[in-house]
Amino acid sequence: MTTPSGGHAENKGANVENGGGRGGDERVPVGVVGTGGMGGMHAMCLHRKVAGAKVVAVSDVDAERAGKVAGDCGGAVVFGDAVEMIRDESVEAVVIASPDPTHAGLVLECLRIGKPVMCEKPLATSPGEALGIVEAEVDLGRRLVQVGFMRRYDPQHVDVKRTVDSGHIGRPVLFKGWHRNQRIPPGTDSEGVIVNSGIHDLDSARWMLGEEIEEVFVRGLNTSGSSGGELDLQLIQLSFSGNCLGIIEVNVDAGFGYEVGVEVVGERGTAYTAPPTGAIVRLQNSYAQNVETDWLERFETAYTVELQNWIESIYRGRPGGPDAWDGYASLVAAEACIASIRSGRPEAVATPERPALYAGEATGVAG
Repeated sequence: MTTPSGGHAENKGANVENGGGRGGDERVPVGVVGTGGMGGMHAMCLHRKVAGAKVVAVSDVDAERAGKVAGDCGGAVVFGDAVEMIRDESVEAVVIASPDPTHAGLVLECLRIGKPVMCEKPLATSPGEALGIVEAEVDLGRRLVQVGFMRRYDPQHVDVKRTVDSGHIGRPVLFKGWHRNQRIPPGTDSEGVIVNSGIHDLDSARWMLGEEIEEVFVRGLNTSGSSGGELDLQLIQLSFSGNCLGIIEVNVDAGFGYEVGVEVVGERGTAYTAPPTGAIVRLQNSYAQNVETDWLERFETAYTVELQNWIESIYRGRPGGPDAWDGYASLVAAEACIASIRSGRPEAVATPERPALYAGEATGVAG
């Protein structure tokens, strides 16, 4: 197979390890695993919007779909096997946007070779798998993994985080989050609502408050009347270290559109996300503002900033953003939420002590 020219992963690993960046105007050659909605969006964003990046390879089991994305990215090489692409010397950094069960193995392959990797959430399908990634990275002695919690790059969320960190509203004591999807994806069960939707909110809560989740209690309803009986509306109550509380509404069948937001209540005031910008229309005795239809539309800016920061961290040789520990901690909390759905009781979140490699990274503003 013919591949484009590029640098070697071993050199990139040395740069990250030694804290050095890249020289000159060389762009980072990136390979993208998965060319569906999310992977295709990431590939096109890297190609068209992100400075310092070049998509040199894509991988997907759907050769026709991968070929189209590769062509749109200027003629990237198509691989049918993701591991083969990751190992190719022309690829220096990897974006993983393939189905969830493939994430952990592909991330571990990147760590084995020493290549920076941005993996979409969830980092793995279980806390045990995610802990294996954390342990592998700790053994490596340097951070190479970033997890795709894009809300940390959304301007509305970042504004709230900065306000909280400034101390203007006093010590934060309560997190409120809402996450509403227009329609429930086919085949989604109650656990999938947590792992594929609510996990974003669990990470957002940890990030906003700068505390770990210690206990969860989940109640839910089946509002769609489907035969599967999945809990498409879930209310998650949270208790945090640092004497903080939280509440998250996840509604994956809201009907009206896609809406996400947060409010943080402090001892002296509150801060909450402003609505996305858009014209307010007054017509026929009413006024209205459009609501996005899905997450790709709502978080388009956040995805671009996320990838730009990831590429810049590779240039600097200093990883940033949500890390493997954040991916692991969110899955531990998600597992406790699933246990609460099954038991009907509050469940403890048993998060061990964070390794020194990740000290101080989870609480700051990403980017």
